[in-house]
Amino acid sequence: MTRIKLAAWALSAAIVSTGVAHAQDAKVPEGYPADYQTVIDGSHGENGLVIYSNMADNNWGPILEGFRAAYPWIKVETLDLGSGTVHSRWEAEAGSGSRTADILISGANDRWASYGIDGKMMPYESPELARLPDFAKPYPGVTVLSADPLVITYNAALLPEEQRPTGFASLVEDALADKGTFDGKVTTYDAARNSFGLAAWWNYMKVKGDDGWKQLASIGPMIRGEVSGGPMNEKIATGEYVTGIAVSGITIFPRLEQPGGELLGFAFPDDGTIMMLRGMGIPKGAANPNSAKLFVDYALGNAGQTLIGKGGLTPYRDDVDETQVRYTFQGIAEKVGQDKLIVAGFDKGLIDEAPAFVEKWNAALAGR
Repeated sequence: MTRIKLAAWALSAAIVSTGVAHAQDAKVPEGYPADYQTVIDGSHGENGLVIYSNMADNNWGPILEGFRAAYPWIKVETLDLGSGTVHSRWEAEAGSGSRTADILISGANDRWASYGIDGKMMPYESPELARLPDFAKPYPGVTVLSADPLVITYNAALLPEEQRPTGFASLVEDALADKGTFDGKVTTYDAARNSFGLAAWWNYMKVKGDDGWKQLASIGPMIRGEVSGGPMNEKIATGEYVTGIAVSGITIFPRLEQPGGELLGFAFPDDGTIMMLRGMGIPKGAANPNSAKLFVDYALGNAGQTLIGKGGLTPYRDDVDETQVRYTFQGIAEKVGQDKLIVAGFDKGLIDEAPAFVEKWNAALAGR
């Protein structure tokens, strides 16, 4: 054997040996089927993960650190997109041959309902599902990453304590009593322009019915809709708005701890706190399915749920230590009352009723 061939053979052997060592380093999690080792081994021949989500870097930080420690050979790239953009981008890229998402995560629950019905996601059964509530798997291939509260936010410097809303009903009462303070300075996700807002308000009105619509119409002209939580909170902090209703908690909680956060306050609505189920799925034909399965399982496990909690999302496993995270689904239920939770899931009505709902929504914001 020539020196060149010998060197090449040695290098190849070293690479193979290193791959085997890495595969052996990652053990099959306790309680998982023995053949799960094939998923771990299979991930070594893949090219990392691309995840499209509506989560910011600060939300991702803790869980990515934990996942890298568990599977150090898997490089993860995340793109922070709007809920609707997560899906429109993937749909445009799917089948084009270009590099696209291996995992989708969003609060665009109408899209998840559509994907579940049409079977666009890989029907993967995570071993963690047996340890999760029934709502964790609404459709084959669609699982829930987190259950996040939508809250009321307000500018604590501009609104005296007696005018700080505690719920939608109290906001309506305060706004009608002092139009000069609230007119044009109330914000929320625009259900006509944002999938997240559509899912939130559709579920809210499904529970509140005609009374909810009357309340919305009574202050509709005072509301300016937005499509993203971050800008809402920034505009509340600067005084462009004085309050926001049904604002994603994951956008406000980290903001409270940043410079200027003392200007902001929030409340869990006492007449109905919307809990948004954040969907997650592996598209059929994903380029790196084994790596994607490892991530989904990790995110649904106790360690992963704890870490998403540290990143500002709300874990919903009942074995997550509440002292380690800001909130849990169970803790919020206890705080506001189980009967005051409005769980925004993946109802087919989000698809069928969306056009009529948006028309009614636009009329309500016009005060009709």
